[in-house]
Amino acid sequence: MTTLLFAITNLKKLMEERLPDFVLSDLFSNYLVFTGENLPVASSRSKATIEKIAEEIPKPKKNYLGNYERKIVVLVSDAENIYLSDHNLNFLTGILNACKLNLAHIALINFTNNTLNFSNLKKNLQPEYLILFGLTALQIALPFTMPDYQVQEYNKCKILIAPSLNELNQQTTAAKTEKTKLWKSLQKIFDL
Repeated sequence: MTTLLFAITNLKKLMEERLPDFVLSDLFSNYLVFTGENLPVASSRSKATIEKIAEEIPKPKKNYLGNYERKIVVLVSDAENIYLSDHNLNFLTGILNACKLNLAHIALINFTNNTLNFSNLKKNLQPEYLILFGLTALQIALPFTMPDYQVQEYNKCKILIAPSLNELNQQTTAAKTEKTKLWKSLQKIFDL
């Protein structure tokens, strides 16, 4: 009982005193939220503590494959895979290579696993290019419809819609015709 009284007394004393910022940040390092705003800094030590906290804050988990270096979002719909099957991923890689791009340049998002809309994409990723394979403009809540292979600019983003990679990745005459249409649109969208 005396230990409890001692702890309560010490806690009251601590609450009455103003602890330095760096002590508070060390005490509550897992509970502080850094908003990114410039905060007034009392001393160089507290500034270093704030910078350390900012580095330790976990970054939001990315829900896409790729490094997104060129602000190109590729949206696919594949219910059986996290992103794409190996067969279709290899096909997509070939398409990207033909455009002088690779997976590091894009953010590959599987719409089936990450239901989102154009507003969310624009807010979170600010894409300059958006390519939809097997999806429609309405599925991502664009305020218009558009036919396959038409390059449309909307809200500072060039948008292209094409059939699914499964349809394009066939060895048929019809698929070859569709690939030719896709290639012409890709040339237009990326100024190749």
